[in-house]
Amino acid sequence: MEARVRVRGQEGGGLGGVRVRRGRGRGSLKLHAVVVAEDARRRATTTTTRRERGRRTPPPLSSSSKASAAVNAETSSSGNEGVHAWGPIGSNEAIKGYTPTAAEDARTAVSLVRHGTFCTLASDTGTPFGTHVYYLVDEATGSPIIRVPSDSVEDLNLLKDGKCSLYIHPSGDASDCIARVTLMGNAVHLGREGDDSFEDVRQKFGEVAARLPPSERSFEDLVHDNDEVFRVDVEKVYVRRLACVITQQKEVEVVEGEEYQKAATDPLAFVAPYMVEKWNEEHLDDIVRFCTFLTGAMIEELEMCKLLWIDSLGLYIRFQKFGEFPKDIRMGFPQKVNDEKALVSALTMLGQVTWENQ
Repeated sequence: MEARVRVRGQEGGGLGGVRVRRGRGRGSLKLHAVVVAEDARRRATTTTTRRERGRRTPPPLSSSSKASAAVNAETSSSGNEGVHAWGPIGSNEAIKGYTPTAAEDARTAVSLVRHGTFCTLASDTGTPFGTHVYYLVDEATGSPIIRVPSDSVEDLNLLKDGKCSLYIHPSGDASDCIARVTLMGNAVHLGREGDDSFEDVRQKFGEVAARLPPSERSFEDLVHDNDEVFRVDVEKVYVRRLACVITQQKEVEVVEGEEYQKAATDPLAFVAPYMVEKWNEEHLDDIVRFCTFLTGAMIEELEMCKLLWIDSLGLYIRFQKFGEFPKDIRMGFPQKVNDEKALVSALTMLGQVTWENQ
């Protein structure tokens, strides 16, 4: 009976994601793997139950399909078009055809981050003036709504010239997967204390702040009496994101304001952070198999491997071989997933397929 290898958490010289230790009598580092016989028996029992019920198990990928999905640092995947078996879609092909549009990635980043660098034109010199702001999002159009003190430099600048930009940079491990976005547009004055629109914005800022843990709340999370509120009408968007898994090159795509407004936030945007953490903690062995399947790397070569981000069309994994820099790869889902239940089902099925084909 074939046993499943489960990769545990970080230890020793590993940089994160997978656990490593030094092999006896050797100078090289190796992954610390534990054979879990109970898991193998469970899978065998599950397979038998399926057959007894007359259910079809997912078809294993052929060796040619597996080869076309593999990506390494020198050679791109073949990127076969058409219908795929129920298995991982190769990394380069996933980047090209199984990734949200630039407009959708921009809407997702704007909805998730909720803060950024806001630039106005200085009223005296016309040079850009930047400051950090928190914002709300008009989910119908993707327009950020910001608050600024009535006596601030940016307020004076906006009252003279509404031209502005908002740079949004996601933080944490997913910063290179969720697009970095610059919104260019015009700030429209919504009102000040006493105006109905001002009170509506104040209430919404308060509702968002109330959902934050007490330790994360700040003065900037609320609208105050001496503030004024503005809406940024987006005219153009610059989206920087991963474009090639071979070179790790990132490209800037330009999105027109109308396209940005029509796009939607990814349906998994607010589920993804929790699921990434959960899968890294509880299903890291599956993530390692996804990585070796896509890259052709051997487990013994990996110093680090972890899930970075998930969206409705696929996921990003970061891995690092000993003596090399970290690299990000993408795996596409065979079909779009729109909620947490469908995501768990897809990840479980992909884990089964890659385990059967390792």
